[in-house]
Amino acid sequence: MESANKYYRDLGLIPGANLAEIKKAYRQYAKKYHPDLNSSKSASDIFIRTTEAYQFLLAHKRNLQARKESVADFINEWESYRKEQARRRAREHAKKRYSNFVKSDLYKSTKMLDRIRIYISMAFSVLIIVMSVYGYIYRLSMVDLGFEKPTLGGFIFLLMVGILFLTTSLVFLYHNHIKPKRKVENAEKSKQPL
Repeated sequence: MESANKYYRDLGLIPGANLAEIKKAYRQYAKKYHPDLNSSKSASDIFIRTTEAYQFLLAHKRNLQARKESVADFINEWESYRKEQARRRAREHAKKRYSNFVKSDLYKSTKMLDRIRIYISMAFSVLIIVMSVYGYIYRLSMVDLGFEKPTLGGFIFLLMVGILFLTTSLVFLYHNHIKPKRKVENAEKSKQPL
């Protein structure tokens, strides 16, 4: 169990962090310590260690969900087989340029969960907006049948909640997915000869 805790610490996390936190922490460390972006002597070692930790924790979470085996058995299997394999892959990624590393399946897998959460929250916010407008219009049409007139305050409150959720989702999407992608594209364009 101490070995698993070490991997959490390598990513700056507390033991038991969820999959989204693990992926986010790994992306931050990869961007900070990838040898293509950080020229310090220790950057490559830190990158390799955090990639190993990420791969262990990712495999650990998936393994516990799929097979429900004990933590000790999984750690023994990891130590005997997968640890060196993860280090070898991390060394390969350390040799790549960062712009190529972010295109790798390993890095892309960290962003997938974030995008899914954003799209779900966007759909939820649109549903709140549509249902509040539809509900208000429907209740107005029911006034002729003797029902009470709906309150404008309730309608505006629900509409603002939906707009707030949608705005937050769009801002998060822009700052965490669109803006960094443009930044990488602009950096690649500036490196190309004219």
